[in-house]
Amino acid sequence: MMADATWSAFQGTLTSLTARDWIAAFISAWLLFKVLQALYNVSPLHPLSKIPGPKLAAATYLPEFYYDVILVGRYTHAIKQMHEKYGPIVRINPNELHCADMSFSDEIYAVGGRKRDKPFHQVNGSAAGTGNVFGTPDHDLHRARRAPVAKFFSRAMIARLEQEVHDLAQKLCNKLLAENEDEKDRKPFEIAHAYSCFTSDAISSYCFGEAFGLLSRNQWQPNYREATLAVLKPVFFFRFFPILVSSVKLGKYFINYLPTDIALLIRTLQIDIPSRVQKTKNELDAGIVYDRPTIFADLLQSELEDSEKKQDRLVEEAVTIVNAGTETTSWALAVITYFLLSQHETLAKLQDELRQVVDDPCNLPSWTALEQLPYFGAVINEGLRLSYGVSSRTARVPTTEDLVYRGEFNKKPTSLVLPRGYAIGMSAALAHHDESVFPDSYTFAPERWIDEDNKIRKDLEKSMIAFSKGSRGCLGKNLALCELYLSLAALVLRVMPCMRLYETTEKDVRYDHDMFIPMTESGSKGVRVIIES
Repeated sequence: MMADATWSAFQGTLTSLTARDWIAAFISAWLLFKVLQALYNVSPLHPLSKIPGPKLAAATYLPEFYYDVILVGRYTHAIKQMHEKYGPIVRINPNELHCADMSFSDEIYAVGGRKRDKPFHQVNGSAAGTGNVFGTPDHDLHRARRAPVAKFFSRAMIARLEQEVHDLAQKLCNKLLAENEDEKDRKPFEIAHAYSCFTSDAISSYCFGEAFGLLSRNQWQPNYREATLAVLKPVFFFRFFPILVSSVKLGKYFINYLPTDIALLIRTLQIDIPSRVQKTKNELDAGIVYDRPTIFADLLQSELEDSEKKQDRLVEEAVTIVNAGTETTSWALAVITYFLLSQHETLAKLQDELRQVVDDPCNLPSWTALEQLPYFGAVINEGLRLSYGVSSRTARVPTTEDLVYRGEFNKKPTSLVLPRGYAIGMSAALAHHDESVFPDSYTFAPERWIDEDNKIRKDLEKSMIAFSKGSRGCLGKNLALCELYLSLAALVLRVMPCMRLYETTEKDVRYDHDMFIPMTESGSKGVRVIIES
């Protein structure tokens, strides 16, 4: 009887609760759960409890949220301070570690059969989705998806299609030189916009067999640069609120109401590319095969499972490749341009080396031939070092093995066991400024890359993560290098003799914060140039 009375009283209490009471109860329960979770995160029971770092970062994601969302992309600066205080391996959130020792990079970014997943927290922060090679968390699925795409970006395939990149590099130079034809209309412009047109046309021509045609327009704008930066602004919100990632796909329904450059990007990514995928599929079904390979045809004819060849996934793959292949390479060119124009001796030295092998700058040697020039390679490496590629941290999850770190901090040996199942990563924006590897690291000094035999120093190349490393390294590395060598050779010999910086200082290329890619300080107008007669 007492039990029945108690149950009846409990039911009466439940039925008397208002909606406000239920909401308050839910919030209280959620807060209690979060408090208990935070206590567990800093307790000896947590597998990462022995890793040094600030307790608040170990307990909760709030510090990362504050620096990246509230202060906008500044957690990397906080991580640098953590390393200075706690050592080369630090715990930066409840489930992730960060490394500042490049000698350990081959363990983090392993190759072969050593499995490395990608953490969802990082994938969410790229807005790339999980249907493409870049955003695939699982190691085995990534490996299966990567194989046919990697084949398309192999050095052999690039050698076959290199002429298209060469032609676009010359087209870029022709359009830049046309800027000085009318002295009255000669105005300064941001060179990154010009380079964005080139890299967009190069990646689209290479992948789809047809360029987007941005270099064929009368002006440098609209292009994808400003639109890409606009799309990247909410990436840290996506990291903490991944449900918002799907909102990106709604852009095509608002094209008529968006700024011109954003509308151009959305139309290309969400309308034009899907149409190209469907067209390729229809042609293959009809038995039409072209001699000129395209990424869609290669993927559709690959040994991937049929489920991996669905239109939505192929579109996501292509969109990610276009985005990744546009902004990072164009920014590297802009950074190199700034330093060459501001360091006349460096530019003159590079011009002298190029003239030894280039008879006609309108008809350049092959990419592989240009690669043999040591100072040219040093200039490009130094440009990649200071443009970073992706500046946001890139983490990996070792799923089948614990990692053992042995190093030194404050002249004392340090040893840590890094448990499997937890992410550990590095940041190019920090690694590329390791003063023990790159002394006076903010100085653009190509000479640091040349050894006593006048060859590129391989030890320094191992300390670069502009293209990431390991089994998940950048797929488009070969194409990006091809674009850099061919375009920069043409620019240095044809355009830079009459190109001048306009109201541009080093702060306009200096890393200030992240938006997945490196961003300069607020108010910067970019690398502005003027073309003179």
